[in-house]
Amino acid sequence: MTASNEISEARQLAAKAAMSDTTELVGQADATRFNMARAIDRAPVAMSGFSFLGGKTDRERAVQCLAEAAFFEAGNDPAGQRAVMQVVLNRVRHPVYPSTVCGVVFEGSTRQTGCQFTFTCDGSRNRRWSESGVSRARKLAAAALDGYVDKAVGTATHYHASYVVPYWSASLSKIAVVGQHLFYTFPHTAGSRSSFRSGGGRNEPAIPGIGDIPDELEVQVPADLKDAAVDVPGIKAVGQPVLATDITVFAIVDPNIPSGRWAVNALASCAGRPVCEVFAYTSQDAMQADMGLPKSRRRPVFTLLKDTGAGVEQARWDCRISARSKAEECMVN
Repeated sequence: MTASNEISEARQLAAKAAMSDTTELVGQADATRFNMARAIDRAPVAMSGFSFLGGKTDRERAVQCLAEAAFFEAGNDPAGQRAVMQVVLNRVRHPVYPSTVCGVVFEGSTRQTGCQFTFTCDGSRNRRWSESGVSRARKLAAAALDGYVDKAVGTATHYHASYVVPYWSASLSKIAVVGQHLFYTFPHTAGSRSSFRSGGGRNEPAIPGIGDIPDELEVQVPADLKDAAVDVPGIKAVGQPVLATDITVFAIVDPNIPSGRWAVNALASCAGRPVCEVFAYTSQDAMQADMGLPKSRRRPVFTLLKDTGAGVEQARWDCRISARSKAEECMVN
């Protein structure tokens, strides 16, 4: 197979292998056993340092996009954040992906399916970052743009958690395992260092939902909260500022994972907020339709109400979709 044919094949694989897409219907325990039993196809080969080619505004945007990807995909784990950043920059340098950091991170985010990084289309960006999380992620992002290389993941362009089996994983070469995540690159020479550019970052696109202020994060405020909203430093809201002490989070949940995980993820979204509500849906369409409605007319599949002062932490499921052992855990529709 010629080099041009291999790149063409890689382009087709990239179009089909969105990391946010559907996984095989395999239980978490079985998925972990399956993933860990698969041998490494080839050892990772460390990339050279990334060369950032853009100007000052380009760099500010690139730092923000890279920091968001690392924070929302890997949480507060520095090793995980570095691995995610390396994957993003590897994609920037590969000919089948955009040549900008923000272009890579937000590729497909305007579509209902096919966003490449799950956080760009599942509602994760609707919650506020912790200041320490922002600071750490941005420092690591700046270092990565200055040439820091995470050697552990080599030329990886894809990754997934060990407890899921994406349908695309069999088509790619497994090259590394870091913590609970598996990393892949394209087969043949399309996944070798010789197929990657030296750098990128010229003409970084504007970050969706955010201006050019690096530390600003957009939060969507439901219609029934806007009249009570007051200003919060460091957050830019759509239409009106978010409440000073309360926040409403809209999120997408995966119906193929145990529904108890929905509650765990919802609590993480409310971290640091004394009063917080989460409305979760199994599709982008359902979430978007409900965001403009009063609370009483919304039809989520899961809700969480947290009120630290009142000692309330109440989770409810739509038990027609996710059966629960206790009747009080079911919402009334």
